[in-house]
Amino acid sequence: MRLINKVPATVLASAISMISSGLQAQTDSNSSDEIEQVIVVGTNLEGRTSKIGKIDTALMETPFSVSILTKDFFIATGVKTVQDALQYSAGVNGGTYGIDSRGDWATIRGTSPSQYVDGLQSLFGSYNNVRQVPYTLDRVEILKGPASALFGQSSIGGVINLNSKLPEEEFNAEIWGQVGNYDRRQIAADVTGAIDEQGKVLFRLVALSRDSGSQVDHVDDDVQVFAPSITWNISDDTSLTVLANIQENETGTTTQFVPWQGTVLPGQFGPLDSETFLGEPEWDRYEAEQQALTVMFNHQISDDWSLHATARRSESEVDYRSMWPIFTGSALNRVLADGRTIVRTAFAALNKADTTTFDLHTQYSFETGSASHTVAAGYDGQDSETDSDTFYGYGQGGTIDIYSPVYGSGIPTSYSIFDTPGSTLVQNGVYLQTQTSWNGFSVATGIRRDNSKNTLEGTGNAEKSSATTGRLGVLYSFDSGFAPYISYTESFTPIAGLSSNGDRFKPADGKQTEFGVKYQPEGQDLLITAAYYEIDESNRLVADPNNPTNRIQSGEVEVDGIELEMQASWDNLDLIASASTTNTGTVDKGVKQFKLAAVPEKQASAWANYRFDGQLQGLRLGLGVRHVGQSWDGADQQKVDSYTLFDGMVGYELEHWFVSLNARNLSDKEHLTSCLARGDCFFGERRTVTADVRYRF
Repeated sequence: MRLINKVPATVLASAISMISSGLQAQTDSNSSDEIEQVIVVGTNLEGRTSKIGKIDTALMETPFSVSILTKDFFIATGVKTVQDALQYSAGVNGGTYGIDSRGDWATIRGTSPSQYVDGLQSLFGSYNNVRQVPYTLDRVEILKGPASALFGQSSIGGVINLNSKLPEEEFNAEIWGQVGNYDRRQIAADVTGAIDEQGKVLFRLVALSRDSGSQVDHVDDDVQVFAPSITWNISDDTSLTVLANIQENETGTTTQFVPWQGTVLPGQFGPLDSETFLGEPEWDRYEAEQQALTVMFNHQISDDWSLHATARRSESEVDYRSMWPIFTGSALNRVLADGRTIVRTAFAALNKADTTTFDLHTQYSFETGSASHTVAAGYDGQDSETDSDTFYGYGQGGTIDIYSPVYGSGIPTSYSIFDTPGSTLVQNGVYLQTQTSWNGFSVATGIRRDNSKNTLEGTGNAEKSSATTGRLGVLYSFDSGFAPYISYTESFTPIAGLSSNGDRFKPADGKQTEFGVKYQPEGQDLLITAAYYEIDESNRLVADPNNPTNRIQSGEVEVDGIELEMQASWDNLDLIASASTTNTGTVDKGVKQFKLAAVPEKQASAWANYRFDGQLQGLRLGLGVRHVGQSWDGADQQKVDSYTLFDGMVGYELEHWFVSLNARNLSDKEHLTSCLARGDCFFGERRTVTADVRYRF
């Protein structure tokens, strides 16, 4: 832990000092009597656009499935993590492996998505990065289905693009304090505005500090993040933004890999408690740090022609130690014959990731007759170095009673971390995207050529691969507000890192066909989408049945499903609702085998938010419901039951203040989110309650 240790102690003090002193003059001219619709979910839908496809396009003109979640939605639903935010979107399963403190786990259309931040890939390899803090984000864009023609690196499930908070010209400031169960204490600040009177130089400072326990005994959830940014409007046509993100996460493993016995199957001594910790308090840790610097450049060459460039340099490292029940033989043999004792594997790893990513593209708009066209042509690349040096002590964590654990005797007294060769993945791609509108038709096309090279440290051998991928979508908008569409997309995903056997991963590839319809009546804040899709994939990464920290590659996978989603706002009521079905299966020689692990077959959710008027003006109420259907273990041996959870919020706005109380899983339902064929299961989030005070000026 280097520079970041010097930051958190002064971050919030500096932010609050900036807000309350030198910038106070600006608050006088920009203050308002009330926070404007802090907890809005579905307003301003008409004309809403997304830049996730390189070209800024209205959602109603996009022949693909795209969902957008804003920071107002984060506040309304009490989002604590990115995976929390995803749990109200169609076809998205947030929290696949329960309350895992190490990162955000989700599936889109049955597959783990690729994660991008500000249009550049942010995750490389496994367990070597920090967990993104939602407070640093302005919104989340979810593009469902393969998107390699856009990004090169893209899973078949889709892309989650996290958009950072960036400087704004109008002065705004917020101080936020939060307390909650599990000893949660958090304070944050967000301030933005112009430094000079002409608005040539803008700034933003986002900072957050959290000291918290977690649902699992002996596992903390502490975070420090410092994200300053500055924008220089060089001219009316040119701007340069520099954004830093310095972050440290100190936690452990809330995912305890608990055995089938006592969870999905009856235990000899009853069910296991969801707070049970099966490791060693003095051993368990997941300490991650990151320093990242992003540069964004935009230049309007003419009215129709523009240039855009984004680049990021990121360094991250993780000190990771954990224990879990040994994985060998039958899944039913995790617990010994006495029905309450397990033997533990001790694991330690020092993981690193150093990455450089960039994207440079130009955009040109023109007309031919009654048709309008926008063309984006670009070149992007990445250079990622990942390394994981590990100790794998099978059975060397001693034994522990899963019903009445006693700690202190299972820590290995002597062990050595094996120096595993690192891996370097270099990828470069050129792409061409077009968007054409003509007499109600919207046509989106894309083609891309990628070349990648995966090199193992200490060897002269490099595994090279290349692919050409494309996308094509056609949509027609009727005057009634209906817009049916059809699209075809492909994916190509070079995979950094090695298997536990030291083998380099092969690139994964896939294709998708999608049929859908969108509906948005003119003049109404209402958007309804429906889609049916079919996906084929090869070389998918799946969980290793013998090692929970490792992944292996499977053969072919088939996925199909139906998704429905609605966002609406009527007077004082905001609503977001979704429903989806997901059918999956591995394929061997053309014959479908097993359902994919941890993928719910059915899901549905809805969140409603009501703003009172009259004598109750300022009062805000929110209520949500999330239903997750049954899933399987990956070998069709063990089914995990469906569950339904309720969320709620009550808040009150008064002048500059907003006070709220949020609760997730109101009924405190104990549930499992998934189980795997190797014999372990994952507890979902129990009831969490947070009380928030926000002061804006």
